[in-house]
Amino acid sequence: MSGPVMESLSEQECLALLKELKYGRVAVVTHEGRPEIFPVNFAVHGRTVVFVTGSTVMQAWAPLGHVAFEADDIDSSTHEGWDVVVTGEGADITGSLDQQSLMARSEQIEEWAPGPKEHWISIVNPRFSGRRLHVRGDR
Repeated sequence: MSGPVMESLSEQECLALLKELKYGRVAVVTHEGRPEIFPVNFAVHGRTVVFVTGSTVMQAWAPLGHVAFEADDIDSSTHEGWDVVVTGEGADITGSLDQQSLMARSEQIEEWAPGPKEHWISIVNPRFSGRRLHVRGDR
């Protein structure tokens, strides 16, 4: 049988794929009850997705709020790829001294956009979901 196949990814597969990328998108819900989405550079430490931001909207609404993070990799010529979504609560770990926060902040995050990014946000109580789309050839 040939054609596209969509398969679900395990948490371990999601984490391995996230470690291959440097950018994704974070969605937060603002005081108006509307979602806003921001591109971010990020790192993964254990099960923790962490990113830095200078956005006042992210600083105001990610900590203690519900957040969704998404990263993907798609090959437009083969129409194959994957996407991973991480949902949870945001936590501002900028000044946190617990071991997990210290380790997460030790990760190198390559910042692409200009401007100061002094606030570290992590996603706590993460839930991972992912999908891979690939094309099976005739057998």
